[in-house]
Amino acid sequence: MSITINIKSQNVDRDVVIPIEWKDITVKYWGELSTIIKKHYADAKQQDEKEESQKHELLKKDVLSDIVNNVELTDSQTLKMNSDIFSYITGLSKEETSSVDVASINKVLELINKLTEEYKPKGTRSFEFEGETYYFPLEFLRKSTYGDFIESTQLDMYIKDMENGRFDVLPQQMAILCRRLGEEYDDDAIEAKSEKFKALTMDIIWEFSFFLTLQTEKLVKLTPSFLEKQQQVQEL
Repeated sequence: MSITINIKSQNVDRDVVIPIEWKDITVKYWGELSTIIKKHYADAKQQDEKEESQKHELLKKDVLSDIVNNVELTDSQTLKMNSDIFSYITGLSKEETSSVDVASINKVLELINKLTEEYKPKGTRSFEFEGETYYFPLEFLRKSTYGDFIESTQLDMYIKDMENGRFDVLPQQMAILCRRLGEEYDDDAIEAKSEKFKALTMDIIWEFSFFLTLQTEKLVKLTPSFLEKQQQVQEL
């Protein structure tokens, strides 16, 4: 579901469509929006650290207070971030945004703020995309599938080097692991499939993310048990 609102900027009226549900947002869109937000918090943290380093030793935070690592934006920093978010969502330039009335900006931000609520997984195991059905991998312990699973999780190491972090990795992980009935793994097709999957909506992305996390946790729990049994066999 999306909502269309009218925004007046520089004496020009325009209708802007605002997504308010995960199914209305692609992973590419959310990744770029998340990057904007992350940048403002990173800048705020850097500023805090700079100010902290300039304090006299006796005025610096003690060890106990230093365990609170959450970064809080100042009012000024929040306004700048909200301006960038509004510009991205509406497609308006910063100059155009500066002439939009405050009520319109608040309305857009209130709508998009609904998306910050925690996603509740529905247990989806397949999804429709471009007229075809793709399935989540349910049997990781099969030799070929397990190898693909390992390859997909290796991508997590490169998250910090990617522009939109996790949201750049997930489409590629899905390209490796999610397949149509009868579809075989094809390494040469992964790049094109990954690019195509950037158009997947966030409701599907979240379902896959929860699924992948659950399967990873299962495998991690099984590993110590397997190693323990292996050790017992060797000692016989």
